[in-house]
Amino acid sequence: MKLVKSLLLGSAAGLVAVAGASAADLGVKKPTAVEYVKTCPTYGAGFFVVPGTTSCLKLIGRVRADYIIDNPLTRAQNANRFRVRGYVGFDHRTATEYGLLRTYSRAFFQRENGADGTTLEYAFIQFGGFTFGRITPVVETGWNQFYHYSGQGGYGYHSDAAYVNSIGYTFNAGGGFSATIALDDPSDRRGGVANGAGVAGAAYWGKRLPDIAASLDYTQSWGSFKLAGVVRQVGSINAGGVSNPNVKYGYHLTAAAKINIDALGKGSNFWIQGSYGQGTTQYSGFNPAFAIGQVAAVTSDFTLTQAAGVGTIRLATSYAIMGALQVFVMPTVSISAGATYAQFNPFGPSNTLRTFSVLGQVAWNPVPGFLIGAEAVYRNVSASAGVIVPGTTKSDVTGRLRVQRDF
Repeated sequence: MKLVKSLLLGSAAGLVAVAGASAADLGVKKPTAVEYVKTCPTYGAGFFVVPGTTSCLKLIGRVRADYIIDNPLTRAQNANRFRVRGYVGFDHRTATEYGLLRTYSRAFFQRENGADGTTLEYAFIQFGGFTFGRITPVVETGWNQFYHYSGQGGYGYHSDAAYVNSIGYTFNAGGGFSATIALDDPSDRRGGVANGAGVAGAAYWGKRLPDIAASLDYTQSWGSFKLAGVVRQVGSINAGGVSNPNVKYGYHLTAAAKINIDALGKGSNFWIQGSYGQGTTQYSGFNPAFAIGQVAAVTSDFTLTQAAGVGTIRLATSYAIMGALQVFVMPTVSISAGATYAQFNPFGPSNTLRTFSVLGQVAWNPVPGFLIGAEAVYRNVSASAGVIVPGTTKSDVTGRLRVQRDF
């Protein structure tokens, strides 16, 4: 009996030892330290360190919904439109021994009038003062707060700033001064071409030189000032029996100032901008074709004329002036009022196109990055039959409601 008891106790002890050894041999994974996301306060809110690197990244997004009331040109056109856009993008930055290396991209997907569309807004690389890619042109200020007008477009400023493929360099002199020079692709800013007497089929020739753009900027606590210009090579193909059209150089000049008026409410400001050019009508806000009310107009960068079969380029002249006052009546509520006036003068007598508009806007930001705004615009156009397609009215009133969330 004692022998049996000893054998049982020995077997139990052996089983316990084996069980303990087996548990130790299983290799249970030890808890590891959690790698938390680190922020990059150097670059502002929303940036975080990309794990395993020294680079910082910010994800960018926006959803925008517009309800637009239009004055249609014909019965086939819409009196109201619904537009929805979804924006996606990123801002990636790395500090190097040569300075900041930045990569930025933003695009949007759109659904309007039953059709889808995709637009690349920005896609650029910045390094050591150089910028390569798609950007807002250096001649733009970016101050325009109105939904209808901010950048190029029909007679003064489209609903989104215009973008351009560009290579440029910016020198920061300190004290608020900076200077930029850039080579821009002229494709996005080329206007139309008009046929003179005895000419048919006039058109721009293939690109030979980029647009050469430059700007001087000065920013202080009281506001900002900008002076910018563009030089463009203008050439035409042989057309309608007209040979060897000459080459000319057009130009555009912009001067703008913005004054902060915090006495009317923090963020309140007044800005004004004027432009003048020859052979650069889109820089002054004139698209090749646009409509106001039931009046459609056609504009051009130049007119091709001929004498004895030899072509001559006649540059069109254009200028525009616009400005606005924005007052923050509450920290989250602003009221804006503005106006634009512009002229287009092509070659030939009695064919000046004049446009005028008045804008009003109320915007509410209930929380940061969230906007609810409403806007109304009165627009008027007058011109001779040389550049205008006759209609029954020369003015209209349009409106827009926007709901937008940025993050």
